[in-house]
Amino acid sequence: MLPYDRRIVSRLARPIVFIPLLIALVFIGLGAWWWSQAGTSTPVSEEYAGREYGSAGGPAVAGAPASGVWTYRATGDETVGIGPVTIDRPLPAEAQIVVRPAPKGFWSTLALSEEHVEASRLRVTPEGEYLEERVTSVKVTGLGRDEREKLVPPALVYPASIEPGDTWTERYVMDEVRVLTRARVTGAETVDVGGTPMQVLVIDKRGKVTGPIAGIRDDRIWWSPELRMPVRWVMRTKLDGFASLRTDADLTLTSPVPTT
Repeated sequence: MLPYDRRIVSRLARPIVFIPLLIALVFIGLGAWWWSQAGTSTPVSEEYAGREYGSAGGPAVAGAPASGVWTYRATGDETVGIGPVTIDRPLPAEAQIVVRPAPKGFWSTLALSEEHVEASRLRVTPEGEYLEERVTSVKVTGLGRDEREKLVPPALVYPASIEPGDTWTERYVMDEVRVLTRARVTGAETVDVGGTPMQVLVIDKRGKVTGPIAGIRDDRIWWSPELRMPVRWVMRTKLDGFASLRTDADLTLTSPVPTT
């Protein structure tokens, strides 16, 4: 090869080296951006929650909580895992529970963030509130899916009449996942909700989850029989399987009246 030919080959080879390097740098930058975004949670405003999860259709069912957006102060964090990769992220300072009518009952949608939403369809009966269906959405940078499952059989989660010392068991199956929760009313308290004193019952729930997804779900709920809503809710979730989730959250209701 002549010297002239070598110069031409050298010049042609430079882009071949440069282009893969550029692509690698782009992927590194995208990976760094994705990782930084994955470690954050997007707050859910009252307006967004009402628009996304609320509905003006259908009359309210007697015995159901008032329809609208209930705002809670929130503290806590969670860890989401996919295989060996885990991502820690703090929860926003506010969470929303949206109540909207459903046939013979209501939907209650808890939005801890845009990335973590848990919706429950409950049927109101003279015996109390039965949980019939759940929709759970836990995502990372918009990636994930909604898990919609009907409970077999529906579980009595809040009896119509509750007093200290009462106990009950919630036992149901969702697809291949089995849940056994034991609930106990540990006492009664008076708490301040947005400047209004309210009588509440303190309910401890200890849940065990088995199947493809396994772990625990423990809740302590300061339950208002008047509002039919939690005025404070401390939750701890630890689930493992093809994906993992650990959530520690403490929610406190800011007002005894929802935004409609």
